[in-house]
Amino acid sequence: MTGMALTRALGLAALTPLLEKNVNKTIALDIPVVFSMSRVIVLSFAVAMLRRVWHAGIAGWPDATLSIAIVLALPILGALERVSTEQMVDLTKTLVNRFGGSGEESPGV
Repeated sequence: MTGMALTRALGLAALTPLLEKNVNKTIALDIPVVFSMSRVIVLSFAVAMLRRVWHAGIAGWPDATLSIAIVLALPILGALERVSTEQMVDLTKTLVNRFGGSGEESPGV
């Protein structure tokens, strides 16, 4: 791969998180790798948290909880990608009803 072709491929790959919702746009770019915006965000949080823990250590439960959430984010994202739209709507309705989004008492409380 020449220097210009490598630069082009890297530049286009850097744009793919912005285009990932439209598959036709990413296919038309003809690049070897496509980055997911959600994974880029999780990776950014992980790098920032690792840097913080490296320099300051874990100061308490908020730091530990955030670190655990970041570690669990990628498997959860992978599972959510395989969920159908109907299942996601049902899950959202259940969570909203369970945590009081409608102002009514949740069933079973």
